Amino acid sequence: MIPRVLALTFAFALVGVTAQAQRPGEPDPKNNTSAAVPCRSADDCPVLTLDDVRRRVLRTSPSARANRLEDQRAAAEVLNARGGFEPALVSGYEYKTQGGKDKLNVLRSGVRWPFDLPASPTLKVDYRRGLGSSIDPSVKTSRVGETRFGLSFSPLGGFRTDKSRAALDKAQLAPRRADALQARKRNQLLLKASKAYWDWVKARRSLDVSHDLLQLAERRQALVTKEARAGEIPAVDSIDAARTTADRQATLEKARRTAREKRIRLATFLWAEDGSPASFRYAAPDPDLPASVDTLRRAEAVELARTRRPMLQVMDLKRQKTQIEQRLAQERLRPKVKLEAQAVSYTDSPLNISDVKVGVEVDQPFFFRTQRSNVERAEIDLRDLELKQKVARRTVRADIESALAALSQARRRAQSAQRNEQLTQKLRRAEQRRFEQGEGTLFVLNKREQSLAKARKQSIAARISALKAYATYQWATGTIGDPYVSAESRNETGDLGGD
Repeated sequence: MIPRVLALTFAFALVGVTAQAQRPGEPDPKNNTSAAVPCRSADDCPVLTLDDVRRRVLRTSPSARANRLEDQRAAAEVLNARGGFEPALVSGYEYKTQGGKDKLNVLRSGVRWPFDLPASPTLKVDYRRGLGSSIDPSVKTSRVGETRFGLSFSPLGGFRTDKSRAALDKAQLAPRRADALQARKRNQLLLKASKAYWDWVKARRSLDVSHDLLQLAERRQALVTKEARAGEIPAVDSIDAARTTADRQATLEKARRTAREKRIRLATFLWAEDGSPASFRYAAPDPDLPASVDTLRRAEAVELARTRRPMLQVMDLKRQKTQIEQRLAQERLRPKVKLEAQAVSYTDSPLNISDVKVGVEVDQPFFFRTQRSNVERAEIDLRDLELKQKVARRTVRADIESALAALSQARRRAQSAQRNEQLTQKLRRAEQRRFEQGEGTLFVLNKREQSLAKARKQSIAARISALKAYATYQWATGTIGDPYVSAESRNETGDLGGD
């Protein structure tokens, strides 16, 4: 019995060192298989942190790169709306002969320049020359032609807005809307990447626990088999040791498959600078509990979310856009009256004004049915958006309360799991001492080891749940991307090591 006890005691002392030196690492990027291989050094397998993942995702992920195109779309929309106020050249020439003589020779050329001002003023400069034997008398001019300078405007409409000004007002909301849309997609992407990262960390740390447990069983099996062959212990003990090793090997393979799946899932968020999938060879950190959040300051968190959540910002900008459409519809209820005044010159000098032309144009439907319908539709849309905003604010509040409750519960669970792990560790050590003294059995010691491994996995799972709940809380308050916004816009974040 004494050699057996000494040998097993030496194995227990040695397993703590070998477990650290032989933990399974991530697959070699040159190997197409997904089998885990040990990390030989820190340089070969650096620790991958959550901050590294988030920065890498925002800089290289195709989803993040596509998200940054929103700024260009907004700029294009503003440019298109400004085109409604740019000067336009209007020109035309018509020529026809009959019997070798000019029958029709008409040249028209002019500039139209609308201004972004009340009453929708438009500056007009026209030159016209009409010659020929069969030309309309209203178009006919001298060979010098005539030049006209004038201004047209709508005295009864367009003071609050008009079609072009409404389009520009809506387009000027586009950059802010682009920022809000980018923030919403960025926050969602960071939350998904964070959860995938913590799932991978949980799987990797659980794999380490299974690996340590298997190493202990393999060393014990070798010693027990040696003693059984020497006749020092019954042969059934070697069978039981082999069964324990086989059971723990199956548990390890299951944990290895889970870790492989979570690694593949996390790798979908990591890309190389050229847009190709990046190699993945990193070690997982030992997760710690996140910083505590004062659940009594729930009102402050809700108020912060109302100002920072992109969803609410997008809805507020949509409401402003609908208000612009409502003002335009109300303006169109007024009669459309257009006044025009022009100064006319019939000489070579355009400034030699000898005539004045004025005109008025009225375009008024009898019942304004279409206009009234547009007003009612805009008012309905506005009311609908206001109701949706109330629901959204309630949803944001629920997100905050749910995240705080989940975080508080996860922290308590993690603390209980840590205490359970400590107590289970003491039981395992006590049982080991009893076994070394010849008072315990190998069966009970195996059970204590299994209980300790289960407690360690529960502690890891509880800490990961708290970390994922904290990431959800950051997302719920709209602050998950704050440390990375300026770096993303400048595109100056550093690369990860180990690629």
